[in-house]
Amino acid sequence: MIERFKQAAVFARRNKAFVFFLCLAFSLWLIILFFSPTAFVDEKTHLRQINRFLKGNFEVLPSLTTIPGYHAVIAFFVQFFKHPSLAFVRFISLLVASGSLLAAYLISKKLDSKHPLIKTLQCAFLPISFLYFPLIYTDIFSLLLVLGALYFMLSGKYGFSAFFSLTAILVRQDNIIWIALIWIYAYLSNYGFVFSLENIKVHIRRTIGHLAVFIIFIIFVLVNGGVALGDKRNHQVGFYMGNSYFFLATVGLLFLPILLAYIRKIDLSKIKPFMLYGVIIGIVIAGSFIFVQPEIHHGNNKLSMLRNILLQSGYHQYMWAYVGAIFTGYMAIFLMKFEKERAVLLPFIFMSLFPSLLVEQRYYIVPLFLLLLFRKEDGKKAELALMSYFIVLSVALVMMIFYTGLFF
Repeated sequence: MIERFKQAAVFARRNKAFVFFLCLAFSLWLIILFFSPTAFVDEKTHLRQINRFLKGNFEVLPSLTTIPGYHAVIAFFVQFFKHPSLAFVRFISLLVASGSLLAAYLISKKLDSKHPLIKTLQCAFLPISFLYFPLIYTDIFSLLLVLGALYFMLSGKYGFSAFFSLTAILVRQDNIIWIALIWIYAYLSNYGFVFSLENIKVHIRRTIGHLAVFIIFIIFVLVNGGVALGDKRNHQVGFYMGNSYFFLATVGLLFLPILLAYIRKIDLSKIKPFMLYGVIIGIVIAGSFIFVQPEIHHGNNKLSMLRNILLQSGYHQYMWAYVGAIFTGYMAIFLMKFEKERAVLLPFIFMSLFPSLLVEQRYYIVPLFLLLLFRKEDGKKAELALMSYFIVLSVALVMMIFYTGLFF
């Protein structure tokens, strides 16, 4: 009985800490929401589209590249209030986007996470996505729908998963890659890597809704003449390496505590050839940046954005530091532990990055969330260290935005 009371006390303390940090996140989001009186960058376009819907004008802005599913949802909730301000539209968007944290928690439980509350807080304070929660951007709502599709797939509710898959594409067309991942992961979750005609037939019958989504997407691309809805000239699909290098550099920064925790556990006397081969491959990948120097979009030349300043520095003044960050990111992923079926995430991450010439950290939000959710956890101290590290980076990022006038 005494032991049960001790366990209950520990659980209560843990929940209090969780609520405290979640309140901290929302407090920072509300500061951004109310004390940024002007719209940031793409917010202006999204707000114009929402206002069009509010006025009964359903024409899509020529500058909008995504299907306006997000804008329709936000306009639906905002329409009940007269003359909504920028802050109020942001607040509604934040409330809707917050569902992604609930989805992350539920998925963590489904994936048998040892520390689902810590993992949820890691997702909440993930620096790449943190700033976008209170802003009028499609990315966090898009993330919510992808996570919804994944959660219902893990629950065996394939019809609901297909519905969320369709809505995810109606918000961002590039979510088709994550729907493909979810569809394949559904097969691997049930059958592993055993492929047989009978298993494939059963899987197709179960996931017929997902196949319908793929067909709808193909029809859309053929009719639309491409993936982007409006500004096709600046969003040509191709094969570009810029985002892959920047993604690895970003992972190198974000997962540094986990990488250090892994390195501390390595016994050099028992190191295996596999590890040495991995290091060599990492050196080759990171070093290739020096010789490849991939092309980047003209939008990456605007030095009013922190991302572009870091990118230009990596391409010019501090190339060796950038190469080191790329290598660190590669090693962090290489040393991460995944269940065999979940490792299928990794090729999908890079498939999602290759098509875009514009180097944009918002494209990494879904990959990084899934990386956090799919990887095997390290010890509790290491996970808490990662969470604390994310909090420090996110707070520093918010302060930088407010004090420098740069945008992320």
